[in-house]
Amino acid sequence: MSDTLTARYWTACAVARSAGQLAYRYFQNLESITVESKGIQNPVTVADREVENLIISRLSHCFPTDQFLAEESGGERCDDQVWVIDPIDGTSNFVRGIPYFCVSIAYVVNQEIKIGVIYDPSRDELFAAFYGKGATRNDQPMEVTHCQELSSAMIGLDIGLRTSMELGLKAVQQLVLQQSVIRHLGSAALALAHVADGRLDSYWNPHLNPWDVLAGQLLVQEAGGWTSDFLAQDGINKGNSILACAPALRPALQQATEIQGSAT
Repeated sequence: MSDTLTARYWTACAVARSAGQLAYRYFQNLESITVESKGIQNPVTVADREVENLIISRLSHCFPTDQFLAEESGGERCDDQVWVIDPIDGTSNFVRGIPYFCVSIAYVVNQEIKIGVIYDPSRDELFAAFYGKGATRNDQPMEVTHCQELSSAMIGLDIGLRTSMELGLKAVQQLVLQQSVIRHLGSAALALAHVADGRLDSYWNPHLNPWDVLAGQLLVQEAGGWTSDFLAQDGINKGNSILACAPALRPALQQATEIQGSAT
């Protein structure tokens, strides 16, 4: 590890914990929060904004020349070096009192995800990955499952509203016909962390933004899983699909979801 990346890794871990603790304090007092809308099924709250401000403020203090791409405040859309931040991934769950949400922080250098950190404050679980060095949950090594068949698989997915409903329903139909267990979870970042930790065998979404995906993508890869290449075709600027899974499930899932290409 280079010294500068090592410093960013440990700082990201500490900042994610602090940000998650702030988010959880808001979660415990939801009756005092006003929920606004950025679009259909896309809520935002003061918690999202304050958590994002905390993350950017603390990372900027430590690394004043770094750039940021964040869900609420936007920022630099670039290809060289940038922090990619989702202050609360799973806001729809959050505002309804469902404890399935997280803080997600990634650091990308020249189209390679170098650092991925996801913190689940509801369970006090910190998922962290450093490129080439593996992935951990609360400092314990993680590994994806060794699931071999879709008939034994538990698959997380979120169809979303940005792509063809026909494609989403077709994929779900194929997975159900092959007797997969389907879970619609509402937080892509946390679902990807759970793939890395072997709780899910796969996660799929036909279109997401980079702050939803990049930290979790690195977690899965560093835990021995396969993922599609979210950053292909300017994914950091335009968004992309994501498929992450135990390696043996890749061919069947690529066929079902029509996602091709590899990041590993």
